[in-house]
Amino acid sequence: MTRRALKTTTASILAISLIQPYPAMSQIRAPEASFAQQKSDFWAKERIYLAQTAAPTCFTAGAVDTARCDIGMMRAELEALLQNGLAEAADRPAEDAETAALTLEDRIGLLSAAIETAEREAAEAEAARVAQAEAEAAAQAEAEAAAQAEAAAQAEADKAAQAEAEAAAQAEADKTAQAEAEAAAQAEADKAAQAEAEAAAQAEADKTAQAEAEATAQAEADKAAQAEAEAAAQAEADKAAQAEAEAAAQAEADKAAQAEAEAAAQAEADKTAQAEAEAAAQAEADKAAQAEAEAAAQAEALATEAQEAEASALKDAEIIAEQTETQELAAVTATTDSETQAPAGEVSTEVVTAEETRSSDQEFAAPVNRSAEAPRAESNGLSNLEKAGLLALGALAVGAIMKNGQRVAATSGDRVIVEDNSGRFQVLKDDDALIRQPGSTVETRRFDDGSSTTSVTRDDGSRVVTIRDASGRVLRRSVVDTLGRETLLIDDITQVAPVNTAILPPAPQRQLTVGDRTDSDALRAALRAAEARDLGRNFSLRQVREIVEVRELAPEISLEDITFRSGSAAIQPTEAEQLREIGLLMRQMIRDNPREIFLVEGYTDAVGSAAMNLLLSDRRAESVALALTEYFDVPPENMVVQGYGERFLKIPTLEAERLNRRVAVRRITSLIAPR
Repeated sequence: MTRRALKTTTASILAISLIQPYPAMSQIRAPEASFAQQKSDFWAKERIYLAQTAAPTCFTAGAVDTARCDIGMMRAELEALLQNGLAEAADRPAEDAETAALTLEDRIGLLSAAIETAEREAAEAEAARVAQAEAEAAAQAEAEAAAQAEAAAQAEADKAAQAEAEAAAQAEADKTAQAEAEAAAQAEADKAAQAEAEAAAQAEADKTAQAEAEATAQAEADKAAQAEAEAAAQAEADKAAQAEAEAAAQAEADKAAQAEAEAAAQAEADKTAQAEAEAAAQAEADKAAQAEAEAAAQAEALATEAQEAEASALKDAEIIAEQTETQELAAVTATTDSETQAPAGEVSTEVVTAEETRSSDQEFAAPVNRSAEAPRAESNGLSNLEKAGLLALGALAVGAIMKNGQRVAATSGDRVIVEDNSGRFQVLKDDDALIRQPGSTVETRRFDDGSSTTSVTRDDGSRVVTIRDASGRVLRRSVVDTLGRETLLIDDITQVAPVNTAILPPAPQRQLTVGDRTDSDALRAALRAAEARDLGRNFSLRQVREIVEVRELAPEISLEDITFRSGSAAIQPTEAEQLREIGLLMRQMIRDNPREIFLVEGYTDAVGSAAMNLLLSDRRAESVALALTEYFDVPPENMVVQGYGERFLKIPTLEAERLNRRVAVRRITSLIAPR
């Protein structure tokens, strides 16, 4: 029997910002010159307007008045609240009672929800416009195709009508020739009858004069008979000649018809040959276009690879530069210096409930704008699950997000997407979300520098201790069993050397796609492929997560049978069965070596914004990690979740592509293990 435990996943960055001092907002920088000039002018006008009003302008009757304020005004007012806080009641212009009763936290929560709703509606309107344009284009193409088909049918009909007219003309000519022949025969018959009548008259005359000259009459009668015979013979000859002429004319007509038929057949053959030649030419053009597209995609891939190499170098320099700062965190000092008094910090203790966690088949709840009549506990628009996420990610300050010119690109409960000056996106979240299980007791100590130490005690008495920096990222994690024995899983506090990607060994060729018939031995061999190579050094977890050349030293196990609905991060129980082979193998490997660490990665296709794709990919990766724990008892503390959005497309296309919507697992134990 498998067990199923719900995990926490959500929190809200804007409400979290209340925990830290507001002066950190001074680090917000104006948009870079690369941004559109129109957008910059718009924000400048909004800031001038808010500065002139010196008070919030978007609230009416205790709610955000979206009819009066557009999304730019709401963003400007939110920024003003985050920078300056809420002025004293005496310093604010007169407000209605419901608005005056709103706290700074209420106003920030309401503005955040209204902005997210406005952004979603704008995105939906744009999607509807694009769909309408595509539908109109398809209708136009269909109408053109119908017109072409109608023209071809009309041409074929004209051709048939012409052939029919020619056949009718030939028949009429044949009929006329036959009528003329019959008329000639009738005239000849009339002539013969007249001759016969004249002969009869002559015979009568001869009979009258018979007495005078019987011999002469007899001779004349013989002569007349002979003439009659000759006339009959001549008529027969004329009739035969006429029949022969008609036969010759018919033969000529048949020959002409045959020639016409042969000409029509030749024309049809020429037409077919032309069509085949045009089809061959089109095929050649299509082949050339495909080759050109493939060449362009290859060039794009090479350019992307160069950009990734440059980004990796910059990211590694950033990681190394922050190591000294990391070692100075109060949470590190409090945990590692057991001989001295621990630095003071705010301590909170809670027992995790089922309402504060989620399971792999549940969607992430998005903040909503509740009515003014709702109970005050719900008026900030946060669900119980999101409130739990706020508590767990309480050390995430607005100042930490805005460091080095970063800006918030997207938020969703427990995750924040930030964008730096180079246009790179990064997801910030609570790395302890997987470990918080219903019934566990969580003790959290938060320090003034934003760092925190969390101890999660389970029902069996074992504990998972985690040190996190101000952005919620895990720096150190260990497991203490019921006998007090500690197993160190992650240590990003120890100094590591910079990464020189030029001297790293090539990525292993062996990649594996997990399916129904995956061989467990092949899967185990793929997971352990990186272990056979001696790299001569180890890396920090952050270097593995954020530098692609380091991450690819561990083979990728692609879970392509796990699919998600559009915009969804939930895994149905029927789909979770596809994880059986890798889930059972991961559990066994962790039992054999409790220090095993697996990186669960999420990816999307290129449809949609880069920020939202990064957010969605990280949530999907977490759903897979939750399913591995719920159905196959994989310890959550031995997994790290990371989304990469649309940055690493398996199929280089901007269209929807199933193979780009994937989740993968890497065994990174040999990369981060101390040497």
